Amino acid sequence: MNPFYLILLFFSISIVSIGITYCIRHLAVKINLYDIPNQRSSHNTPTPKGGGISIVILLIIALSTLFYFEMISREIFSSLIIGLLIISTIGLIDDYKNLSIFIRLIGYTFGSMVALYFIGGVTSLFENDHNFFKCCDINISSFGGFGPFLAILYMLWLTNLYNFMDGADGFSAIQTICVSLFCSFLFYLSGDYNLVIIMVCLASATSGFLYWNWAPAKIFMGDVGSCAIGFFFGLFSIYTAKEEIIPISIWLILLAPFIGDATFTLLKRMINKEKWYEAHHSHAFQNLFRLGYSHRQLTLGLFLINLLFMWPLAIFAQINQNYDLYIVLLTYILVWIIWYIAHFKNSQSPESST
Repeated sequence: MNPFYLILLFFSISIVSIGITYCIRHLAVKINLYDIPNQRSSHNTPTPKGGGISIVILLIIALSTLFYFEMISREIFSSLIIGLLIISTIGLIDDYKNLSIFIRLIGYTFGSMVALYFIGGVTSLFENDHNFFKCCDINISSFGGFGPFLAILYMLWLTNLYNFMDGADGFSAIQTICVSLFCSFLFYLSGDYNLVIIMVCLASATSGFLYWNWAPAKIFMGDVGSCAIGFFFGLFSIYTAKEEIIPISIWLILLAPFIGDATFTLLKRMINKEKWYEAHHSHAFQNLFRLGYSHRQLTLGLFLINLLFMWPLAIFAQINQNYDLYIVLLTYILVWIIWYIAHFKNSQSPESST
């Protein structure tokens, strides 16, 4: 595949995404679909939300086009399309009506189960015995019937944590672009050009949205976008690991800034016996914001973390797959250090609050 056509595709979809997001913003203003600031917010003025619809629409169009030309299998097409429609619909309703946690959990679980069914299920999250566990001599068959449960739990966590981390202008968009571009590079090297196109479409659609979401944001992604992207990464990482295209360890490294911050914060809240299931403002990036870092600084910092740390670590893990477990552990230790510094500095601030 000629890289020129991929670059052309990227910029073409980005321009279309800019136009669609503009129309969605206009509609959100018209129907009064705003994100209203509260004490946990990182913004001060009501801002239209739901802009992530543009990303979902373009991703569905790309998948449908690839399926029409028989470039992707019916299994992965059905899995992604049906899953994205379920997750994004629930997210859109939640943006408009504020659904209860229970209803969202039921809906996201159903969407994950249906999506996994269409790709043929999964015996284990690490089904094809990738090197992720070999260095520890762990027999993955010991997961047994817990495999589907682990896969669904993994997808649910990614779906929700992507929503949790969508709290600064451009933050989730930058993370999506970084992960998508790196994975498209790996797919290109492996000759899986159909998957390259999918990831390039996701990166370009998100780039067009970022035009309007860059600080100061004129529209937010909303649950319809953030939850759909988190779900997509969860399902796609299981699929590519299942097909032995990209090991799950690579995905865990690339998504570490979001997985790490969300997971470490959740564990901290549970240890402190806080109501961990309620909305809060104790993520590392939120602490940094309260310390005076701007939205642009946080987003550019996330980009540099991906560029200088996550990408090199992922490359090293891809080349040295016998050591990928150790590299994953190193990655999360690094993320924990950054997370701990942010929390420690915030706790020392005179204006710190729980």
